[in-house]
Amino acid sequence: MESVREKRLEALLLQALGREGTLEELHAALKPLCPGLTKARLFALLVRLKREGKVAFQGGRFRLAGEGQGADP
Repeated sequence: MESVREKRLEALLLQALGREGTLEELHAALKPLCPGLTKARLFALLVRLKREGKVAFQGGRFRLAGEGQGADP
């Protein structure tokens, strides 16, 4: 079961992915909202969300799945 903190971070991340970005850009955007956030933890969350089909990765950039070119329905 996910903790409330993890669910909040996931919601903030999905909101930040309204614009695609690199790991560094996403980390910089979320760091003020979650001061203890490390790049490793952010990457692990992105990998989990990619496995769940919520996030896509292409050309070194993360984005919401289903947006942009080459997305599967």
